[in-house]
This record gives sequence, C-alpha cells and structure tokens, in this order.
Amino acid sequence: MYLHYHRTQNLQQNISKIIAAGENSSLIDSCLFNMYNADNDSRLYALTGDKNYLKKFYREVATVSSILERLKIRRLGDAGINADNLKNLVQIKTNKTDDYVELRHLTDSLINTTTKIDSTLAYTKIKIPVPVIQTVKQTVHYDTVKTIKAAGSAVSQPHRGFLKRVFSVFANKKNKQLQQAATGADTPTAALVIKKDTVTQTTVKAKAIFTHIPKVARNYYRRLYNANNSLKRNEREIITINNDLVTKMIAGLKQYKSTELAYAHDSKVALAGNVTDVFKEYSTLSRFTLSSLVGLIVIVFYNIWKIFDNERQLVDYTEKTEQYATSKSKFMASMSHEIRTPLNSVIGFSEQLSMSELNSVQQEQVTAIRNSSRMLLDVVNEILDFSKFETGKMNFESLPFMPHGALEEVFNSMAPSAAKKGILLKRNLMIDKHLCLVGDMLRFKQVIMNLMVNALKFTTIGEVFLQAVVRADGPNRVVLLVRVKDTGIGIAKHDLPLIFEEFSQVTDAQKVTHHKGTGLGLAICKKIVQLQGGKIKAISEVGRGSVFSFELPFQISMEEMVNHAPPMTDSELFEQVSGRHLLVVDDNQLNVLLARTILKKWNISCDVAYNGHEAYELFVKNDYDLIATDIQMPVMDGLEFIALVRDFNNMLKADTPIIALTANVLKDDRDLYLRTGANDIVLKPFIERDLIEKIAGMLTQKQSHAGSELFRYG
Repeated sequence: MYLHYHRTQNLQQNISKIIAAGENSSLIDSCLFNMYNADNDSRLYALTGDKNYLKKFYREVATVSSILERLKIRRLGDAGINADNLKNLVQIKTNKTDDYVELRHLTDSLINTTTKIDSTLAYTKIKIPVPVIQTVKQTVHYDTVKTIKAAGSAVSQPHRGFLKRVFSVFANKKNKQLQQAATGADTPTAALVIKKDTVTQTTVKAKAIFTHIPKVARNYYRRLYNANNSLKRNEREIITINNDLVTKMIAGLKQYKSTELAYAHDSKVALAGNVTDVFKEYSTLSRFTLSSLVGLIVIVFYNIWKIFDNERQLVDYTEKTEQYATSKSKFMASMSHEIRTPLNSVIGFSEQLSMSELNSVQQEQVTAIRNSSRMLLDVVNEILDFSKFETGKMNFESLPFMPHGALEEVFNSMAPSAAKKGILLKRNLMIDKHLCLVGDMLRFKQVIMNLMVNALKFTTIGEVFLQAVVRADGPNRVVLLVRVKDTGIGIAKHDLPLIFEEFSQVTDAQKVTHHKGTGLGLAICKKIVQLQGGKIKAISEVGRGSVFSFELPFQISMEEMVNHAPPMTDSELFEQVSGRHLLVVDDNQLNVLLARTILKKWNISCDVAYNGHEAYELFVKNDYDLIATDIQMPVMDGLEFIALVRDFNNMLKADTPIIALTANVLKDDRDLYLRTGANDIVLKPFIERDLIEKIAGMLTQKQSHAGSELFRYG
C-alpha cells in the first residue's frame, strides 16, 4: 500500500505538470496577442507622435512582462528567452522611438518653414525705388541754379525733347548699376543739385524685380536634408529593433509552446499508461484488501469475544478474590478475637501470679508463661496487620505526638533485652525535644520496634545504634530520618532484595538465631512506611552488620496540642477508683474471673452479667459508676446493650460511662463501638494497669461532666 501510495503521488504530480503546461499555453497565447498589440501601438506612435499610443505600448509591454513572470517555466533559458535582453530591447526601442519622434517633429517644423519661405520668395515682388520722371516748372525767372541730389533722387534737367529724355533714362540706369556694383548697396548714390530760381517737380516710381534665394534659406534646406536622412536612419533602426524584438519573443515563445505541447503529449501518454497500471493494481489490491479485511474482522471479533470472555472470567475471579479477601479478613479478625480472648486470661492471670509471693521456680515458670503468651500475641498481631494491608483496611491516625519521646520510649523498652544479651545499646537523637508532629505514633513506634528487635535478634556481640534526625521539607513540613545500625551477622547481597517481601526469611540468619518467625515483620514495616509516603532501605555486609533506615514526611503541629499530663501514681489511682461500683458484662467466665480479681485488688465492687439482656436488667434496677462490657455475646451483644443504655429515659443513668472490652482490633470495628455510644475501648488481652487507668480516666471525666451539668442546670 505504501509503494502504491508513492506511485499515486507521482501520478498526481504528473497531472499537476500537465495542467501547468495547459495554463502555460494559454498564457503564451495571451503574450503573443499583447505583443502584436504593443507592436501596432509602437508603429502608430512612430507615425502619429500621439503620446496615448506610447502609453498603450508601455501597458502592453508591462502585461507581457507579468505574463512571462506567471509562466511556470522550469528554466526560462530553455525557451530561448532572456529576461535581461528583453528589457534591454524594450528600453532601446523606447529611446529610439523618442529620438525618432523628436526628429519627426523637427523635420515637420523645418519643412513647414521652408514651404513658407519658398512661397514668399516665389510669389512676392521686391520694390526698389528708382527715379523715373523729373518735371521742371519754370517760373517767371529764367535763371536757374543746379543742385546735387542725394542718392535715390534724379538730377533736375532742362526740358528736352522726347528722344533726349529716353536716352537720359537709360544712361542714368547704367550709371546706377555701376554704382551698385562698386558699392554693393541696393540704392544709388545721392547727387547734389543746385536749384535756382526755378520750381522743380520730381516724380519717383518703384520697379518690381525678382531676387535670388538668400544664403539663410540655403542653410535651412541643408538642415532639412540632414534631418530627413537621420529620420530615415532612425526609422530603419526602430523597425529593425522592433522586428528583432518581436521575432525573438515570438520565436522563443513558439519554441517553448511546442516544447510544452510535446511534454504534455508525452506526459499524457505516460499518464495514461500509469493510470491504467495503477487502477489495475488497485483493483487487484482492493480484492486482496477486502478478503484480508473480512478475515481481519473475523479475527478481531473473535478476539473481542475472547477478551470479553476473559474479562468476565476476570471479573468473576476478582469478585471471588474480593470475597475471599473479605472472608480471609473476617477469618483473621475472628481468629484474632478467638485467640485474644483466651490470651487475655493467660496474660492476665500470669501477671497476677507474678505479683504474688512465689518461689524462684514458680516465678520462672510464670515469666515463661507471660513471655510465651506475648510472643503468641505478637504473631497474631503481625498476621492481623498483614491481613489489613492485603484488604486495604489499614488506617493511620493523624494525631499530634512528640517524636523524641516516642523514640526514647522504644529505646528504653529495648534496654532490658539488650542487657540480657550483653549488647551495648546506643542512641543519637538529633531531634528537638519540643518538636511536635502530626501522624500515627503507634505505627511509627511499631516500625522502630521491629527494626530494633531484628537488630538485637541477629546481633550476638557488639552494639545496636539508634539514630534520628529531622530535615526541613517545605513550609510546616519535615522529613524524619531514622537509622538502626547493628554489628550482627549481616545479610548476603543476593538476599537483600528479598528481605522486605512477605514470608521471606534469610536461611543463614535462621541458623544463627534458631527462631524462624513469621517473615512478616519487615514486610509490615515497608507497608507502613510506603503507605505514609516514605521510603525504607537496607544495606548490609556479611559478618559486619546491617543498617536499616527509613524516612517519613510529617506535618509540624503545636506542642500545646499534646497531652503532657503525667501518669497517675498507684496511690492516686487507688484514691480515684476505690469504693466505686461497676457492672461487668462478659460471656467468658475466665475473663469475668480476671476482671473481678483485678477490681477487688483496687477496692472496686461489681455486678456480673453474661449477656446483654441480663446486663440491661441489672442496669435498670441499679445505679453504676461505670459499665465494662464485652461486644460479642449470646442473646444480646454489647452494641445492642450500649444502644439501650444510651436510649434510657433517665438521662443521668443514660450518661453512665461505658468501656468496651473487646478482642476486635480493626479500626472500623472500634469506630463503630464509639459511634454506638462507648466512651472508650480496652483491647484484649489487657494488663491490670491499663484497665485501672481507663476506669480512672472515665470516672474523672464523669465527675467533671456532672459538675458542668449541675452548673448549667442549677
């Protein structure tokens, strides 16, 4: 298709050239027509001298020039036309035509002047004054005085006879001609006449003669002759130049036209063959394309059907996966609840036993029970946390906390374990003690705790070093960098990429510690850090130790928002809770026994109910300072019981503080308990002090609330 597209483009270019050739032929015809008109106007201007013809000539030449510019000639020289020569010829023709017109005007003027001179000299007589008759009138006196007349006058003669007067005239004429020849003047010499006492009357008459053509007239004739010859020469030159100009242009344009016609003919022949071949190929190609298209459509529809079928299967599988994840989450929550419930009794009673007077063997056994139960609780917590990450139900708190205090707390909690193994525990916390951040302190401590526990677990000799520093990250934001360094066995290079994966464990490390674990600790740390926008990494060298570091972004908060109230002492707690009356609701008798044991030590009386129905009946009959209830119970669960208490018609009893004793650790469940009406939550398994501190806190809030109500209502 690409090759045929190329050939189609060439075909289109050939068609464009043919069209251009046709347009050139039309322009050439127009050029020839304008050249003939220009030549005609030039001849008329040369003959008549009318400037209008000259203007028309220039317009026609300008039109020819514009047509030549519009001609789509590949190379103008191929047609025998040179634009510069054409312009020079037009300029020479213009100059010669102007000279010719000027000479024509001069010749016409000379000819008109000569005609007038000829006419004047041929038909006009010249009058010359000549004395002809002299008449003498005699007076009474007979004495006369002869006078000398001036030139042009006759001498007064006495009256003579007719013959004498005739001879006298001819004699005077002869003398006059001689005097003219001698002087070169046209008038006779004046004679002095002396008159006497006589009266003389002279009559002068003019004689008409024909003169010769003067010298000035001959000069005019010579100039006329020369101008006429020059005019003829210029006219011949103009005609020759005009003929050459027209001949060259017409010959060149005809040559180009014949070339274009020949090219157009050849192009048409080639075009016809190409069009035939192209259409044949397109016809064949179209049939092939149609067949391919049909097959392609079938393949596409089949693939679409397969895609939809796979998508349907994928959707079904996704739904099943979600159901499986939900079921798994529910199973994990249920398993956590079922494990935490007996662990509550194990941890609680082992704690009570450890506070009693036991011998060393018994104390060691109780300690073993407590440690084993706590290890089991850690495993349950890790599995539950991993389940939360898988189902996307991991939530993070946004509460103000002091990072320096949290790090100190974790460090101090690790000190006994480090001392027991003989490992030096060091810290370098480059954090302001008064710095307050907003985040989830428990998850932050959980990450540090896991890293510290691993460092102590895989270090047999040396030290574990905890470092922390804060780096600014914009307005009111910081990045907290924490590093845990140990001198343990180290991790091989090929194992480093796998240590943050789920259920992955380093085999060499397990041989040293003889404790496999769940393989979820570092994976949970990675999830906690990444879900909060941080990064975690590890570098290690076998035999020299490892360095685990992470960084977390936090928002800076006000220090005043953190509760700095110191924990109550045992005496303060006893004073606050002693003599109180509680309602304990739990379907597990061991948990009830544990609660009674703890409350009795703190001088707290209690009533016991094993389901929500029994608890509500006791609540209606009696007044209690606080209610501690389990959630999952037969007959009526804890949520229904809490709702009934909050809806009780006696507002003072309905406002009784309620603590939910539950083994459900999911945040959604805890939020539900608080929305239903519980004031606080105690997670199972719990230790004695946690329960007593919660009870004391609730009672303190109840007293302050009761005081405000009394002040409000009087």
